[in-house]
Amino acid sequence: MIRSFSLLGLLGLLFQTAFAAAPQDDLCKTEQDNINTAIYVEGMLTQSFRTCSKGAISYIEVIASIDFDGGTVDVAIMDDTFTPKALQTFTPANYNGTSLILDNLAIPTLKNDEFTLVVRAMNGASCVIPGTDDATLFVGGARLHGEEISKNVKFSTGVRGATPNLNNALQDGRKADADSPDVPNNAMSRSAAGLDLEVSGDCASAQRQSNGVLNVNGGTFLQTFTTCERGRIVEAKIATPYVEEGFEYEYALMHFNGDIIFGGTFTSEDVTDGELKLTFEKGSVRKGQTVALKVTCPEDARIALLAIGVSNANYGRLYINGQSLAFNVAMAAGLETALAEDTQSVDDGRDALEISAYPNPFGESLSVQVRGTLLDGALLQVLDHQGMPVKTLGLVSGELEGPVRLDNLGDLRPGIYSLRLLNGRKAVSLRILKS
Repeated sequence: MIRSFSLLGLLGLLFQTAFAAAPQDDLCKTEQDNINTAIYVEGMLTQSFRTCSKGAISYIEVIASIDFDGGTVDVAIMDDTFTPKALQTFTPANYNGTSLILDNLAIPTLKNDEFTLVVRAMNGASCVIPGTDDATLFVGGARLHGEEISKNVKFSTGVRGATPNLNNALQDGRKADADSPDVPNNAMSRSAAGLDLEVSGDCASAQRQSNGVLNVNGGTFLQTFTTCERGRIVEAKIATPYVEEGFEYEYALMHFNGDIIFGGTFTSEDVTDGELKLTFEKGSVRKGQTVALKVTCPEDARIALLAIGVSNANYGRLYINGQSLAFNVAMAAGLETALAEDTQSVDDGRDALEISAYPNPFGESLSVQVRGTLLDGALLQVLDHQGMPVKTLGLVSGELEGPVRLDNLGDLRPGIYSLRLLNGRKAVSLRILKS
């Protein structure tokens, strides 16, 4: 649903506070800074844009008025492969009343690299985002619930020339400098070790290597990983040589779309011999599913994490305060596999994914039947013979009751194309012909 507002009404509602000051060393800003309408968001809104220079994205800000109503709003930046590069959840506690800000970022970029800004209001939350419907002012394409809309949201993003320090809570870790005043000596005792981290369960998803220490002072860290079998994750162990005493920390095992599988709390007393043990009492997963372990540190509390610097994300991806890092935390998660009689309750159907299309050959339009359960962010694409997308459509999550229709295909040249469905870590494709 899209609601239009007057310009004066938007100014009075959303601009009680000015934009946060951009960092002084920003080389350039990509922004859409005009408004004459607004977009009402319950669900997911995406806005694509291209960066203005080579360097690193340092911040992004979206003007928004939010009604949380017990829910939350997620903001993410995704690259051209739809890999999240930064992710942050907003609640009444960290919302400033006028805008959604991700700062202290260091996302490498070349000039004209394409990124997508994602705003998702969940569990009853909604927000109003000002924007423009003047096509001459568009900086990219905006979609609401996966459907193209002739609007662009008001946002600003800055690029700086050098990668900054993320914040005082993060040490490089690869240097393993025991003399650093921010890294106590006991935090280095198991650095560069192959850790056991034995966990209960029939199988374990694990990354047990480390070559340094990451410190988190307040804020949140989130480590993703892929489940090893279908069943239920029962416990996880993290290599944590130091956990600040006197604080209570929150943890949650969650789907990567933000839905919580199970959550709880722990203290320093739950650490034994440099290992933090966390248990999970419910929540089923399927084999090969991407899940995340999230830990929130209170202000002034510190956790030291053994981690390894990586050049890729074969195990998973680590986020600290929303920033994606080239590290993985040393941890292991144990899973009890599902019994045969439990299969129906555990299997959510997402493994069975099929597509069919008609007519084939197609002309002006194409109807696509999708069988299976779709995740948030699922995309349906038409690819040319070089594998480049010529048509992309976002799909709603869940099971589709009817076919998806792709229109405005008449301008495609006759020939062979591919139809591809991207659904989380899975992709299925189908050869189609343009007459």
